[in-house]
Parts: sequence; C-alpha cells; structure tokens
Amino acid sequence: MEKNYNYLIKSINHLKILHRTFSKKSNYGSKEDYMLYKENSKKLKSLLDMPEVELHKQLYSQKSRQMILADIIEYIFISRGIFFMSEKAGNKEKKKRKRELFIEIILNFVNLLMTYESMTVDHKLRQSFLKSLSKKIPEIKEESLYSSLLNYKGKVGLPKKDLKHEAKKDYYNKYFDKLLPKTAGGLWHELLVFIFLLRQDLGYVIPLLLNQKFYSAYDNIVPPDYLIITSDSKLYGIEVGIKKEIQSGTFSLQTNIPTATIDTLNSRNSDRCPICKKWILFCPQVIKDYSHMDTKIPKSEIKCLNSCTIYTNKDLLAGKCPYAKYSRNKIESIKHKFTDGLHYHYNCVLQNLSKKDKKELIKQKDKTAIKTHYPYYSGLEPLFRKR
Repeated sequence: MEKNYNYLIKSINHLKILHRTFSKKSNYGSKEDYMLYKENSKKLKSLLDMPEVELHKQLYSQKSRQMILADIIEYIFISRGIFFMSEKAGNKEKKKRKRELFIEIILNFVNLLMTYESMTVDHKLRQSFLKSLSKKIPEIKEESLYSSLLNYKGKVGLPKKDLKHEAKKDYYNKYFDKLLPKTAGGLWHELLVFIFLLRQDLGYVIPLLLNQKFYSAYDNIVPPDYLIITSDSKLYGIEVGIKKEIQSGTFSLQTNIPTATIDTLNSRNSDRCPICKKWILFCPQVIKDYSHMDTKIPKSEIKCLNSCTIYTNKDLLAGKCPYAKYSRNKIESIKHKFTDGLHYHYNCVLQNLSKKDKKELIKQKDKTAIKTHYPYYSGLEPLFRKR
C-alpha cells in the first residue's frame, strides 16, 4: 500500500508545483496572464478561507478524520483502482482475471484494516503509531486527548462491556475512532459489499461511496452506497448496514428507486475473538476461493478440516492456522468454557484451555466447530431469485 500512497502524494505534489509555478511572476512571458492568475487565485483563496467554507477542513481535521481517511482509501480502490479492470483487458478470460485480481486485492486489504484495530488491545503498537503520527503531523500533539491516549496502557475502542476504568468514558473511544479510517467494519464492509455484488453478478454496480449527497439547484437527497442496474434494466439502491432505514426510505420515496439494506451485523465478516479482542481475518483459502470467479460458493461457512488446502488437518488441530475460527454450542461429548456459540480464534481457545482439555479437544477432531467464512451479506435474496 505504501507505493499507492506515495503515488497519491505525487499527484498532490504535481498540483502544488502547477499552482506555485503560475503564482510566480518571473515564470511568465506574459504579464497579463500573471495578473489574471493572481487575481483569480486571490479571490479563490478568500472564498476557500471563509469560516463558512474552510474547504481544507474537509481534507484533514480531527472532527471528521475517520471519514476523510476512509474516503481516500475508497478513492484509491473504488474510484481509481477499478480502472485497471478495464485497461487493456483483452478477451473475456483476461477481463475475468482482472476482476479476480481486484477481489483478491480487496480481501487482502480488508485484512490490513482488521489488523490496524489490534491497536485496541496492543498498547505498544498504539503508542508507536501515535508517536510516528505526531512526528509527521506535529499539530496532532495539540489535540486534547492525544497525550492521554499516548500514555494510556489499557484497552480502547472496544464495546463498553470489554473495557474497564476510564476507558469506559466515550471520549477515549471517540478519539481513537478518529485516528483510523472508519473503525469496527465501517470501511471494510463497504469494500466487501462491492466485491460481493460483483461476484453475485446482479448487474452493473455503481459505487456512490464518495457521493454522499445528490444535489439539485435548491435541494439534496442522500443516496444509498451503491446502485445496481440489472440485466432487465431495473434500478435498485443498496445501502450497507442496518439502522439507515429512514434514510433509505426517504431516498426511495423521492426517486422511486427501491432500496435494499444489507445486514452487516450478522454477516460473519466481523467476528471479534472474545478472548484476544482482535478481529478474525479472512484466511488464504477463503481469499483463494472467493477471488476465483469460477469457484462456486454454495454457502458462507467453510469447515476447515474438510476444505483447507493450506494446512494439514494435524496442523489445523494443533492451532497452527491463525485464521481458523472455533464456534461450538454445548454438547455432552465436548465440555469446556468456550462452548457458548460465540466465534473465537481456534488457537486462542487452545491456548486458554488446561492441558487436559486441550488434548481432549484436539483428539475430538471437531469438523463442525473449526470453521471460517466467505464474504456473504443477507438482504438481497429477492434480487438473487430474479436472476
């Protein structure tokens, strides 16, 4: 990703040099051209610096930083990144290959987003990030909670039930959220839904993630995250995440475009291990299968001991795969404290059992409980049936 960020910086530097060149009188052969540029540049600056405008604060500010960072990532992948899928694609197979590469890229990047949030429980990593950030952006040291969070050694950015002491206060969580691009799945669900829609082949997918509002001369409406144009020329809105029913309903009433809401809460794409409190990432097997367009995905769940081609069953059972989940309800033959139906890292479960229980669990070779999941979102079943 660093190369992508560096090339984005090159584009910014290119524009800065363009502006600086035209702002210097000695660079001109025509005095009149210089005066025209100076006059319009001065007027533009005064407009952009007006308190009711201050456009620069829409590009970086504490208040909406998590949204801005997410927008930049979506610009890289959804606005610019998708162009490689069509550039010199060639025949049908090459076009398919480009889509497969795009899906693989998104899944791997989502794993990075999930890993960023290990700072919730890793004070050393969080402190290193904050120190490095303040060196590059010195003004961040002046933010009211910077020093407090830098020195805080507990957990932050987790549900309140998982936090203790002062971290239960919302101000720590809210500030931590502003340091990362849309935490707790806000960004990665938006990216995953895009590749989910592509793979489901419901029609032409129109991302609106960077278009937060549609404007007319005197009014505006809030669109859904995606539009789909189906093969029979129908148009549907797709909203990522529940709790936006009023917003989606208003859009549908104003435009007569039916809008479906995708359920992210129960998608199994956001399982946080109750033991280590870290997100459970997509495994190499999932990424390999899901990014191969011809691989049929009959259901979202994978039984690792039946399907994994990356690890042997012996290694899986020993907990050597850092991606495998464990979820088991209580049954008579399996008795330990993690049989509560929640989704854990399987290796976390092993590490937190007694030697006797660990040995017994491995011996069980539980093909049901050791699992992982493909990206899947409910809410679009009526569209699936119309295909």
